[in-house]
Amino acid sequence: MSVFAEQYFLFPVVAIALAGLMVLLCRWAFSKAKGGSLVRRVDLRPADRDSFGLLIDIRTVHTYNEARVKVSMLKDFGIKATAARTKDGWTVYVWPQDEAAARGLLDAS
Repeated sequence: MSVFAEQYFLFPVVAIALAGLMVLLCRWAFSKAKGGSLVRRVDLRPADRDSFGLLIDIRTVHTYNEARVKVSMLKDFGIKATAARTKDGWTVYVWPQDEAAARGLLDAS
Protein backbone atom coordinates (compact mmCIF):
# COMPACT_ATOMS: atom_id res chain seq x y z
CA MET A 1 0.00 0.00 0.00
CA SER A 2 2.89 2.38 0.57
CA VAL A 3 4.03 2.02 -3.07
CA PHE A 4 0.62 3.25 -4.24
CA ALA A 5 0.83 6.27 -1.92
CA GLU A 6 4.25 7.24 -3.30
CA GLN A 7 3.09 7.02 -6.91
CA TYR A 8 -0.06 8.98 -6.09
CA PHE A 9 2.08 11.82 -4.75
CA LEU A 10 4.69 11.60 -7.52
CA PHE A 11 2.36 12.13 -10.50
CA PRO A 12 1.09 15.62 -9.52
CA VAL A 13 4.63 16.75 -8.66
CA VAL A 14 5.94 15.62 -12.06
CA ALA A 15 2.96 17.20 -13.86
CA ILE A 16 3.45 20.55 -12.09
CA ALA A 17 7.20 20.46 -12.79
CA LEU A 18 6.62 19.80 -16.51
CA ALA A 19 4.01 22.59 -16.70
CA GLY A 20 6.47 24.97 -15.04
CA LEU A 21 9.19 23.95 -17.47
CA MET A 22 6.86 24.64 -20.42
CA VAL A 23 6.02 28.09 -19.02
CA LEU A 24 9.72 28.95 -18.67
CA LEU A 25 10.47 27.65 -22.17
CA CYS A 26 7.65 29.73 -23.68
CA ARG A 27 8.72 32.85 -21.79
CA TRP A 28 12.24 32.43 -23.17
CA ALA A 29 11.12 31.67 -26.74
CA PHE A 30 8.75 34.65 -26.94
CA SER A 31 10.91 37.09 -24.98
CA LYS A 32 11.86 40.60 -26.05
CA ALA A 33 14.92 41.25 -28.19
CA LYS A 34 17.30 41.51 -25.22
CA GLY A 35 18.85 38.12 -25.81
CA GLY A 36 17.10 37.35 -29.06
CA SER A 37 13.90 35.55 -29.78
CA LEU A 38 13.35 32.25 -31.51
CA VAL A 39 10.11 33.24 -33.21
CA ARG A 40 10.32 36.97 -33.84
CA ARG A 41 12.66 38.77 -36.21
CA VAL A 42 14.45 41.49 -34.28
CA ASP A 43 16.57 42.86 -37.11
CA LEU A 44 14.40 45.35 -38.99
CA ARG A 45 16.88 46.09 -41.77
CA PRO A 46 15.93 45.02 -45.31
CA ALA A 47 16.99 41.46 -46.07
CA ASP A 48 18.74 39.98 -49.09
CA ARG A 49 16.36 38.67 -51.77
CA ASP A 50 17.73 35.14 -51.50
CA SER A 51 17.46 34.81 -47.71
CA PHE A 52 13.93 33.40 -47.52
CA GLY A 53 14.65 29.68 -47.78
CA LEU A 54 12.52 27.75 -50.24
CA LEU A 55 10.43 30.74 -51.32
CA ILE A 56 11.04 32.00 -54.87
CA ASP A 57 11.07 35.72 -55.60
CA ILE A 58 8.93 36.49 -58.62
CA ARG A 59 8.52 40.25 -58.63
CA THR A 60 10.09 43.26 -56.88
CA VAL A 61 8.17 46.53 -56.63
CA HIS A 62 8.94 49.86 -54.99
CA THR A 63 6.11 50.25 -52.48
CA TYR A 64 4.41 48.10 -49.89
CA ASN A 65 0.98 48.78 -51.40
CA GLU A 66 2.06 47.51 -54.83
CA ALA A 67 3.39 44.33 -53.23
CA ARG A 68 0.16 43.78 -51.27
CA VAL A 69 -1.89 44.20 -54.47
CA LYS A 70 0.24 41.57 -56.23
CA VAL A 71 -0.03 39.19 -53.26
CA SER A 72 -3.79 39.71 -53.08
CA MET A 73 -4.16 39.04 -56.79
CA LEU A 74 -2.17 35.80 -56.52
CA LYS A 75 -4.18 34.68 -53.48
CA ASP A 76 -7.42 35.30 -55.38
CA PHE A 77 -6.24 32.67 -57.87
CA GLY A 78 -5.32 30.19 -55.14
CA ILE A 79 -1.57 30.78 -55.14
CA LYS A 80 0.06 31.10 -51.73
CA ALA A 81 2.13 34.28 -51.76
CA THR A 82 3.75 36.75 -49.39
CA ALA A 83 5.75 39.97 -49.58
CA ALA A 84 8.90 41.00 -47.74
CA ARG A 85 11.04 44.12 -47.58
CA THR A 86 14.36 43.52 -49.28
CA LYS A 87 17.31 45.69 -50.22
CA ASP A 88 15.84 46.13 -53.72
CA GLY A 89 12.33 47.12 -52.55
CA TRP A 90 9.32 44.96 -51.73
CA THR A 91 9.62 41.45 -53.14
CA VAL A 92 6.74 39.03 -53.74
CA TYR A 93 7.50 35.39 -52.92
CA VAL A 94 5.74 32.12 -53.79
CA TRP A 95 6.43 28.41 -53.31
CA PRO A 96 8.46 26.69 -56.06
CA GLN A 97 5.51 24.64 -57.36
CA ASP A 98 3.52 27.87 -57.92
CA GLU A 99 6.31 29.84 -59.61
CA ALA A 100 5.27 29.33 -63.25
CA ALA A 101 1.60 30.10 -62.58
CA ALA A 102 2.46 33.18 -60.53
CA ARG A 103 4.87 34.56 -63.14
CA GLY A 104 2.28 33.99 -65.87
CA LEU A 105 -0.42 35.73 -63.85
CA LEU A 106 1.75 38.73 -63.02
CA ASP A 107 3.05 39.03 -66.59
CA ALA A 108 -0.51 38.96 -67.94
CA SER A 109 -1.65 41.81 -65.68
